[in-house]
Order: sequence, then C-alpha cells, then structure tokens
Amino acid sequence: MLLGSFQFSILDWNEEVINWLIRALVSIVCGFAIGYERKARSKEAGIRTHSIVCLAACIMMIVSKYGFSDQEIGMNGVRGGDSARIAAQVVSGIGFLGSGIIFYKRDFLHGLTTAAGIWATAGIGLAIGAGMITIGVVSTIILVLLQIFLHRPIKMFKEKTTSVIKMSVVIDSPDTIDKIIYIFDVKRFLKFKTIQQPDGIHVDLEAATQVNFTPKELYEFTKTYDFIKTVEKVEEF
Repeated sequence: MLLGSFQFSILDWNEEVINWLIRALVSIVCGFAIGYERKARSKEAGIRTHSIVCLAACIMMIVSKYGFSDQEIGMNGVRGGDSARIAAQVVSGIGFLGSGIIFYKRDFLHGLTTAAGIWATAGIGLAIGAGMITIGVVSTIILVLLQIFLHRPIKMFKEKTTSVIKMSVVIDSPDTIDKIIYIFDVKRFLKFKTIQQPDGIHVDLEAATQVNFTPKELYEFTKTYDFIKTVEKVEEF
C-alpha cells in the first residue's frame, strides 16, 4: 500500500511478527493455567481475568520494547525505544485491578492472594513479551504448584478457615449466650439482634467460628438444644 512517498504492508508476516504472536499465545496459555487454579477454588478472578491480564501485559511489553525501535535521537529530540517506559506503567497500573479484588466483608479480608496472583501474572506476561519465555513458563509452573501445595491440608501451611453461622435462638438468661459460645466455639459475634417476645428474648445472630461444622452436626445441635430454633451455615472462607 502506498501512502505519500511511503510504502508499507498492513500485514507484514515476517519472522519477528511471528515471534511476537508466539509470545502472545504463550502468555495466554500461562494466564489460563494460573486462572484455572483460581477458578477451581471459586475465587474472585478466574480464567478470563488472568488470561487477559497476562496477554495485555505481554502486548504492552512488546509495544514498549519494539514499537519505538524506528525512532532515533536526532536534532528534534525524538527518543529511541525505552523498554522500561510502558512496562513500568504496567507494574504500577495493575495495582488498581488488584485493589478492586481486595475487599472487606463481615470484618474479614478477602481476595488478597488472588490480587497478588494477578500481579504475578502481569509480571509473567511482561517477561514473555520481553522474549524471556523460559522464565515466564517456569514462573507459571512454580506459581500454580505453589498455590496447589499451600492449599494442601499440611498443618504447617494450612490457614485457619472461618465459617459464619447464622442462628435464631431464644435466650432466657445470660448463661444461654455462654452455651452458644461453647457449642459453636464462637470467636466473635458479627450480628446480635434482640427481639422482646412473651416467651423470652428472641435473638437473630451471626457468629464467626473456625470449626467447620457439617450439616449433620448442625442438625444434631438443633435437635439437642431447645433454645436453638434455626441454624444456618452462611459461608466459609
């Protein structure tokens, strides 16, 4: 195609372009692998998010490294390519995406590991975009294995799981509250709403506990203790 005195091709399938496309495809595969592990654990960001982040970081690194290679320092002060220019903005800019994943719910912090994983995924994309495919692929394998290993039931690495139990109870004395704390190993109450009724004080409460109660155990509690009217396991994290 001719444009003025310049001639160029819209699709220039030379060896360098093919190399860039291979890097982009590798970045998608790496992002997919990391996102699949997150999706399997029902986390906030899954396959699509990690794949897009890794691909976008890879493309930005390619543009940063090769997009300005035709510019040289001259009398007009035009600079040449600076591979750190766009890449540095990716490192800081990905923080905005991570901050959107981290949130507080019921006084607990959620999404911190997923946000860190997205940050690492962006770093992998940058590495692949820069041509360091081996370090990008190896880092992906290490990251996925690390996530799987640290989620194994190993006492040394196992994080404490917190469950939220929602109950409706009838309290006739302060001792009933002590019984609830003992039975469910309550660490703290997230909600405690009292309603005065003729047969006593009805309480709707939500309690945080680190005991993973089974449905059978919750059924037995309701059957055994008359003051427990309803009990429900709301969530676990």
